[in-house]
Amino acid sequence: MRPGADDWRVRSLPGRRWVLAAGVLAVAAALAFLPQTRPAALMRDFNAFYCAGSALDRGADPYRAEPLGTCERSPRPAWLNRGIPNLVAPAPLPPYALAPFALLARLPYDVAAFAWGLAILAALMSTVAVVRRMTALPLAGIIAAFVLGDGLAGWTLGQVAPIAVAAIVFAAALVERGRDRAAAIAIAVAMIEPHVALPAALVLFVWRPRARVPLVIVAAGLAALSFATAGWALNLEYVRAVLPAHAVSEIASNRQLSLTNIAHRFGASDALALRLGELSYVVMLVAGIVAAPFAARRVACPALLVALPVACGLVGGPFAHVVQTAAALPCALLLYARVPSLRAPLGIAVVALAIPWAQFSSLGAAFPLFAAIVAGVLTFVFIDRRPIIVAAAAAAAMLWLEAISAAVTQRIPDPTALLAAAYDPHALAEASWQLYVASVGTWDVLAFDLARLPSWLGLVAVAAAGFGVALQALRDTKMSAPTKGELHLDSAGL
Repeated sequence: MRPGADDWRVRSLPGRRWVLAAGVLAVAAALAFLPQTRPAALMRDFNAFYCAGSALDRGADPYRAEPLGTCERSPRPAWLNRGIPNLVAPAPLPPYALAPFALLARLPYDVAAFAWGLAILAALMSTVAVVRRMTALPLAGIIAAFVLGDGLAGWTLGQVAPIAVAAIVFAAALVERGRDRAAAIAIAVAMIEPHVALPAALVLFVWRPRARVPLVIVAAGLAALSFATAGWALNLEYVRAVLPAHAVSEIASNRQLSLTNIAHRFGASDALALRLGELSYVVMLVAGIVAAPFAARRVACPALLVALPVACGLVGGPFAHVVQTAAALPCALLLYARVPSLRAPLGIAVVALAIPWAQFSSLGAAFPLFAAIVAGVLTFVFIDRRPIIVAAAAAAAMLWLEAISAAVTQRIPDPTALLAAAYDPHALAEASWQLYVASVGTWDVLAFDLARLPSWLGLVAVAAAGFGVALQALRDTKMSAPTKGELHLDSAGL
């Protein structure tokens, strides 16, 4: 039985079922931390952010191979990631976003990594709580929607995406309550992931006049923080050199969800693929900003004004990773709660977006089990409660991951010699990173195509649902508009 229009809250479960649920969570947590089953390369991205912050704190260039690379390859506790020789993982964040890591870099690495992990956990819990308040959907379903992509994958990598997702959710909730100025402040935090948060900032500026002055102040504040932290030269280097170089370095990555990567896969040149990705980002950005107020008004949900453009901005583009797809889930869940006719496709889209399929090779041996549990819970809450359907969804998730693993047939070459021969300590970090991606990030393309397919389809489904609601609002407006004859009669009556 599919949940009805007002059937949001699952009835209180018997105590023994809660004990069973707690036992499942305990087993899952144990599997996530056991050496044999835990994710690989823990805090890999945080390692780059920490070292970039350290360089910035000491007045060095955080975007160059050195001193970034030496720091990344420093000895780490056994459970944390350590950089590969002659490889530098870039930290392609603007200087204002590196400022918090400059503070964290004053702590010992393991302490800083633990603190950042707690920040990710706090962001995840905040996201779940606020989405629950906005939608009144079952808590179990909301937790399942965010726990793997925003939680496990974000924590494993030590990513900034969970912080941005939480801030975007706060901004949407504040708009829902008419607190536009406070929403602008939340967007400032979300700008730690600029291309994800930019649609939210622009839609508020265009459609919410009260947010305009705060948004200008926020932009000025972030710019001032950037210049105070890094100076003019590094800020210019970031805009002129780092951003273009990083986009190019990731074009061939088999973990990219971008249109740029898709175009590259179909044989487009790097320059053309990058231009297509940039064009698609602009098109989806504008389309989301135009559609958002119509969709929000159609379903009486002001929060969609923020959530829909963010989801649209994740479709295509020049750069997108699976940990960022969690930013589309608030839009999917808001639409699910408000539009009964779309619950079946949106429920499937939530399942597709909740599981970070493209991280299958780094999330540990227990990841297929976690994916099956999440798929089962989400199916029960959002799609169909019949046990056979729930079991089929869980089995399908596990079998899909098994098919992905089976498609891994090529042995990835060792890039050590290539990296050593080309290493330039004065170059941008992206120089060695691009070589690394070209060497190891272009193998087993079938496996990674299968892994990325659910995320691609989920993003398209959410954006299409939002556009569909907006178009329905436009049709309703046209149908309710008076004809010329009616206008004449009304005027005569006056």
